[in-house]
Amino acid sequence: MKLLVTGGSSQPGFKAIVEALKRGHSVTALYFKNAIPLEHENLRKVRIDITKSVMLQDLIFKERPDVVLHIAAYGDVDGCERNKQLAWKVNVKATMVLALAAEVVKAHVVYLSTDYVFDGEKGLYSEEDLPNPVNYYGLTKLMGEVAVMSRCSRWSIVRTSSIYGLGPGRKNFAKFLIERLSKGETVKALIDQFVSPTHANLLAKALLEIAEGNRAGIFHVAGERMNREEFALRVAEELGFDKSLIKKAKMEEFNWFARRPKDSSLNTSKTAERLRTEFSSTERALSELKREYLSLM
Repeated sequence: MKLLVTGGSSQPGFKAIVEALKRGHSVTALYFKNAIPLEHENLRKVRIDITKSVMLQDLIFKERPDVVLHIAAYGDVDGCERNKQLAWKVNVKATMVLALAAEVVKAHVVYLSTDYVFDGEKGLYSEEDLPNPVNYYGLTKLMGEVAVMSRCSRWSIVRTSSIYGLGPGRKNFAKFLIERLSKGETVKALIDQFVSPTHANLLAKALLEIAEGNRAGIFHVAGERMNREEFALRVAEELGFDKSLIKKAKMEEFNWFARRPKDSSLNTSKTAERLRTEFSSTERALSELKREYLSLM
């Protein structure tokens, strides 16, 4: 199978590339600012600004992939609120162009979305729950979903939550935790915000299963519901750090520019019945994190 992966230097993008190559697929990986630290005979890396519509369209026409894993996004929540024009160009307009081009070449589009399409008022959102984003990042990702569903005849929407892991990509909460705790420094962890922390390796396996099976529809691929403090304590215990360094905090203490949902956790039961990949197990996810951590020591 021939895949085109956007956001190849992001954590989920990089992990998806690695998983695809393991499975013997041919991959064209797109990146912009940060290079992809991987070489493979079945990997072609292309530096491109996906907001350049003609360039993105021409590339898809030339490559003619079987599947497009659309992972690239402007994911800075506060940044999206401050620079709405850029957020729209990256998260919505580029997705519209990609979706139209993918339809022309009859490619299946797998679009990586987010729990932030929900308002966080109830938590454990199912695939059937009505999105209602409370910030501009969530709105643009929801509009990306709409663009894919309305322009493609072959599509999958994969919503996930709080992606973490070690390796390439921007700093996530697990990276931040490990960096601080390994130095004996304290970490503030929220007790009143609930998410579904998702390990990037397990997400990548699920994405590839969906891509290989041309599975259509909306999927919730995420870990178990917990607050930030519980996640931090679980990570500290798994990696042998001092749990007393983790201090309770509340959302009101953080000077965020954009509003955050209080409980954007995802109900994954329906998706778990459709996929073989065991993506929701915290035990398995933390063992993956520990393996990554030990490999870097």
